[in-house]
Amino acid sequence: MADTLNAQQFVDEAQQVTGLSDFGSDDYIEPLNILIDAINTESGINDIGTYRAKMTIESGLQYRLRIQEYLTSHPEVLTQKVEKPVFIVSLPRTGTTALHHMLNADSVNHTLRLWEAEEPLPPPNDATYLTDPRIEKRRQAVAMTEQFMPGFLSTHLLDAEAPDECHMLFNRCLSSAEYYSMFHVPSYAEWVYQQDLTKQYEYHKQQLQLLQSKKSGLWVLKSPFHQIGLKAILATYPDAIIVSTHRAPLQFVASGCSFGQLLRKSCADNPDPKLIGQDWFRMLEHYTTTFEADRAELEAKHPGQFIDINHDDFVANPWAGIDAIYAARGEPLSDAGRAAMQQWVDDNPKGKHGKHSYQLADYGLTQADVENLFGDYVARYGLTME
Repeated sequence: MADTLNAQQFVDEAQQVTGLSDFGSDDYIEPLNILIDAINTESGINDIGTYRAKMTIESGLQYRLRIQEYLTSHPEVLTQKVEKPVFIVSLPRTGTTALHHMLNADSVNHTLRLWEAEEPLPPPNDATYLTDPRIEKRRQAVAMTEQFMPGFLSTHLLDAEAPDECHMLFNRCLSSAEYYSMFHVPSYAEWVYQQDLTKQYEYHKQQLQLLQSKKSGLWVLKSPFHQIGLKAILATYPDAIIVSTHRAPLQFVASGCSFGQLLRKSCADNPDPKLIGQDWFRMLEHYTTTFEADRAELEAKHPGQFIDINHDDFVANPWAGIDAIYAARGEPLSDAGRAAMQQWVDDNPKGKHGKHSYQLADYGLTQADVENLFGDYVARYGLTME
């Protein structure tokens, strides 16, 4: 049986390891307690799952302490502007990773690369950004991924110098999709779904300010979690560019469930695929209904800030979508940037990292389930169901 986790013990150990005591605000405490209770009572995790939970929570709390110390010592960091950040705000498995990697290829952009997301201190700087020793450390960690999660690298591009999602920034306020993706913790997931995420995005911004304090570039950020954060994003970053990719739902729902299974099968012994399907579908339901409702309310107040990209069109010719992003930001795409992006496309043909197969029925879902949830979505964005 896996160890029982204790929330206060995580807090105490983080303070002991760092020698620090100031976490900033205390809004991490409630989600930490809810998460720990859900892991202990709902997740069914094994020893590896316990290790991953401990590692993720410990890192989040320890870096929260270190970040707070740095910001207290360097108050000028929080006076910086974060101008026109691009947020890729889309459902999972709809082509966002390729878009994110293409934008990362242009050196004027600052994506959240895996190594700096994991270890943000000291802040990265322009002079050593490509040679920072944290890169090699993260390469070694990535090399071990297939040992813990066989098949993962065929479903998700992962590299120390590649752009990653924003979940690690949210891990530090303990309100993060990483936890309900890795573990079956439905009570925690439902708590997150119901939150006003303004404080979480204010902390997200503080971390971006830290990361850009010595590193130039225009932010390009990505996470499916941003679907439920649209109100908070535009409250925190009023000039943000919101980019949504769209794909036939029958293509991405089963793919997402399969990805969820990969995440969970190392953390629990024989996780139930139907339970994974239930959790994943509930997430999709909340993400899409929340985003569409919030977009309907906010889009008119933010003209020119919403961009839609059809997945199939993007695969056939990505440049219309790319050019629309640069036009919205008011920064023309340079010839060098376009060439670097094309080189990435040439170097990364579809299927380069392998393929994986999946069926809705494997996860207790039916075509009717998908059609009922995504009927309005398909109509709005001019998609087919499959």
